[in-house]
Amino acid sequence: MLLYQEIRDYLFTLIAQDKTLKKLPSERELQEHFNSTRITVREALMRLEVEGIIYRQNRKGWFICPPRLEWNPVNKVNFYQLAKEQSFDADTRLVSIDCSALVGEKSQAITSAFSLNSHAEFYQICRVRSLDDRPVMVEEIYCQAEHFHGLAEKELTGSITAIFKDDYNVNVTAERSSIHVTALPESVAKLLHLNSGASCLKIIRQRFSQHKALVDYNIEYWVHGAIEIKVDSY
Repeated sequence: MLLYQEIRDYLFTLIAQDKTLKKLPSERELQEHFNSTRITVREALMRLEVEGIIYRQNRKGWFICPPRLEWNPVNKVNFYQLAKEQSFDADTRLVSIDCSALVGEKSQAITSAFSLNSHAEFYQICRVRSLDDRPVMVEEIYCQAEHFHGLAEKELTGSITAIFKDDYNVNVTAERSSIHVTALPESVAKLLHLNSGASCLKIIRQRFSQHKALVDYNIEYWVHGAIEIKVDSY
């Protein structure tokens, strides 16, 4: 057995035997314990990270992954309700809101989804969502500015779905989701206290109104190991 595998198995057993353990020994402690190099220790830790057993926070160390949030993509999502049902304490932090024409690599996909030209103005909202004080997801929300005048003055740390319904008479009745694994962009990684390039689950969610019109275009970046997709088939 190679040394990194020995370290990986040691840590796996340590986690399995101590259900109260929340944080692993430091990389330096592991190097000294196994008379190893940092590269070998990192290889063992990264194996456990890929398996969704541990996660790393910059300048804080390696932590045991808590239970994952279960999500059925067939159902419409209410983050707070979903978290409450699974005994998580949920929180949302507004990072920014802007109203302008879109620029950058995402602009074509978003304007095409709305069947608009590149000069159309959008509200662009960025939020960080947390479970039990752990940042687990960054979401970018795009909606047409002309349909939601004054949106920037609303309380945007709660349910935007409720704001659409109560203040603009727009009911979200259907969703279309695209899901794939990718790497965290640098700007997103900073908000999650992770390294740029770390694996994440990217969900592109398009939500439609009672009139079958596209209401908003959402891009979500979920921390690896923080979410589990479950689908029942009958």
